[in-house]
Amino acid sequence: MDDNATRHHTTGTEHGMGAGSLDQNRSEQNRGPQSGMPGSADQAMQQAKSTANQAIDQAKTMARNIGEQARAAAADPGATAQELAKRAREQASAAGDVLYRQGQRAGEYLSENVNEYPLTALLIAGMIGYGLAFLIHTSWQNQTTWRANR
Repeated sequence: MDDNATRHHTTGTEHGMGAGSLDQNRSEQNRGPQSGMPGSADQAMQQAKSTANQAIDQAKTMARNIGEQARAAAADPGATAQELAKRAREQASAAGDVLYRQGQRAGEYLSENVNEYPLTALLIAGMIGYGLAFLIHTSWQNQTTWRANR
């Protein structure tokens, strides 16, 4: 060892510091500036606990609100059913109005075209009638042969 290292090593022991106190001084120096703030780990722990408690309180409040809503719905099922029936009636009424208006427009369109082109309308009506009659006759004929083969 050189003289400076020997002097430094012996200086610590000359001032009455033992090996244990020298280790304590080194560990205090190694902690750094974050440990200079007293209780920083405690503060982090307290903040975590506070956040967890807030989350628990919010969960309790939400569960309480859901329970109250469920109790209200269960306490008066007749009112809930009436409300649902009222909504369904309103929606059905709106749908019926829309269908009625569409049917009315289709009827007006057909009557205008029939008045403008009576011969074409007659031919189209005849073809539709013949097609329906053919389908009905074919269906009836297939049912009688199916029964006979049974």
